[in-house]
Amino acid sequence: MLAENADVLVASLIQQFVPEPVNVDWAGVVRSEIFETKIAMRDNFYPDRTLQVPGSRVVLSFPLSGDPELLRLDASTRTLGVKHGDIAGESVVLTVEARELSADLVRKSIEALRQDVEKRVDWANSDLQAFRSQLEGQLRQDYERRKQRIVADRSVEESLGIPIQTTGRARLPVPAQRKHVPLVSRQQRGGFTPEPELDEQHYVAILDQTRAWARGLERTPSTLAKLTEEELRDLLLAHLNGYWLGAAGGELFNGAGKTDVLIRADNRNVFIGECKVWSGPAAVRDAIDQLLGYLVWRDSKAALLFFIRTAKPTETIAKLHAAIEAHPRHVLTKPGGRPAEQMDYIFTADDEGRRVSIAVLPVVQNA
Repeated sequence: MLAENADVLVASLIQQFVPEPVNVDWAGVVRSEIFETKIAMRDNFYPDRTLQVPGSRVVLSFPLSGDPELLRLDASTRTLGVKHGDIAGESVVLTVEARELSADLVRKSIEALRQDVEKRVDWANSDLQAFRSQLEGQLRQDYERRKQRIVADRSVEESLGIPIQTTGRARLPVPAQRKHVPLVSRQQRGGFTPEPELDEQHYVAILDQTRAWARGLERTPSTLAKLTEEELRDLLLAHLNGYWLGAAGGELFNGAGKTDVLIRADNRNVFIGECKVWSGPAAVRDAIDQLLGYLVWRDSKAALLFFIRTAKPTETIAKLHAAIEAHPRHVLTKPGGRPAEQMDYIFTADDEGRRVSIAVLPVVQNA
């Protein structure tokens, strides 16, 4: 609980235990041979009597993806009408039989099946999406409650003054205010010293200010397109220092190199940023490796700004995010992002499994 990133933990639980949305591959239909059969028909002269008459039958199978169990259950929205087709294994199965089977009858039967099943697929997947959203929120609440309890228990252990073997060390968020990232002032208890962490709210605030700065750059492309990475970095530092009262620094030694943007608290890094001019997908891996090399404590938060100066920025941004997800240490792409503005990723920083949250912000600078 104390070692893993909350986003990775929640995503892992959802992936492991929540069904995948169900879909039907209508183009992947296959059929059996048409064979003779007996069809039950009511006797026109004796309505209570059923006759077995010669006929023909064909069985069609449509592959399913996701969890077929969703279609075996009733969704919150449903109809009282007769359901078309059956669920067999991982396929929707349609049996068409008639005394005089025709291609037109088979096509009409397929269309009736499709209209019915697509409605049920939409209803089932809608319920599933609502459940996933509700579950994600509940998991995060449960995670935070349990984490706080574990941290409190660790504090009690340390205050007892009795040596005991522990499996890890927790950390508490760095309290911060809107115009300031203050240092933590806390009293140590024995050997228990939680590491400082930038509160999520203030991490988001830093990213909001960085994103607003980037959008401002895009309004003056002809001038700013001439600036180097270092000059762009200096402009960003001036902006962040105006907002965070001098807490941001550039070219500060940390980890394996010198960072472009760094905010520190209690002699620890709570935010690290890198500015890069796009030069192709191959450079993306180097940029991520460089950023990961700067990070020296668990669950760090960072940002990577890429300045796009190509003729087709939309295509370039797509290549940028594809290259990021292809990085061998990529763990999770957080949902809800907008590729042209900001996407959030989780990486594994080293062989010890430290998780790193990295926000990627493309900045288009076409004149």
